[in-house]
Amino acid sequence: MMPDFNPLLVMLGAGAALAMGGACLFTLDRRARTDNQRIADVVLAYAPSAARAPGVRRPLTGRSTEAGTRAGVLAAMGIEGDRPDLYPVPWWVIVLVVIVFATVVSAFGVFFLGPVVWAALPIIAFLLVRSVFSVFRNRRASVLYAQLPDALAMIMRSVRAGITVQDSLRIVGDEGPWPTSTEFQLLNDEIRLGTPLQTALVRLAQRSALIEYRFFAVALALQSQSGGSLAEVLENLADVVRKRVALKQRAIALASEARMTMWVLGCLPFVTAGALLVVSPGYLMVLVTTSVGKKILLTGLVLLVLGFGSMQFIINKSVS
Repeated sequence: MMPDFNPLLVMLGAGAALAMGGACLFTLDRRARTDNQRIADVVLAYAPSAARAPGVRRPLTGRSTEAGTRAGVLAAMGIEGDRPDLYPVPWWVIVLVVIVFATVVSAFGVFFLGPVVWAALPIIAFLLVRSVFSVFRNRRASVLYAQLPDALAMIMRSVRAGITVQDSLRIVGDEGPWPTSTEFQLLNDEIRLGTPLQTALVRLAQRSALIEYRFFAVALALQSQSGGSLAEVLENLADVVRKRVALKQRAIALASEARMTMWVLGCLPFVTAGALLVVSPGYLMVLVTTSVGKKILLTGLVLLVLGFGSMQFIINKSVS
């Protein structure tokens, strides 16, 4: 016999999870702001713009073991705490919202499997947090990918007009669209702090996680060592990237039919269930009032989620 649904137990579990998560996140965020402000005050004397720019990676100093542990925890969850420009709201707000959603999911699981599901709440919350921040990171990478040809064209025109490479990069940071402008502002700030151009370009490629930015870094590095027409190199690179962007957009358009099919098939069970609730409620309530019905309903939901995930995985792989 499956255990009965206990609203009081759900409320107590949700309150405890939210209280612990909120306290931990508030402590981590407050300490991170304190450390960043202390380092920013030191950097301010040498590079004012770098200290004020949002999302600047702070130079490594004597971090304590506690700070290193905090950074490791954030990295494990896929959070870049020193890059607030990556997220529409502070990262800890997003994590709190995800914890609330994970608590609701766990409470739904308690209805089927009993209070033992609360033991899986940390794992559910961790996986959801990683998934949500992965979505933010992938969306931003897609925007950077689409904006790269225009950024290369801007640099190419500036070089042909007789402007130096460093000034051309600064122009992209000042006049380019977001988020490309933010990344090039960070690039210029690192160069102003004394970082070699090649090293700063490699860091730019690592932050963006795009192979096209690695092409850009390699092209500038080779041109600085072997010489040649930088404008021609950038023009060829921009043309290649623009063709790759067009090819990806075509793949997304071709996959739209499969994506629409996925959503129609996924929504069909819920539409059918709503119709049955109106026409014959007793026929559907068997799934939530009996032990066998709960098992059948849970199995169906798990298979539906697996179907959604597998189809989305195939679509993403086909257009990447």
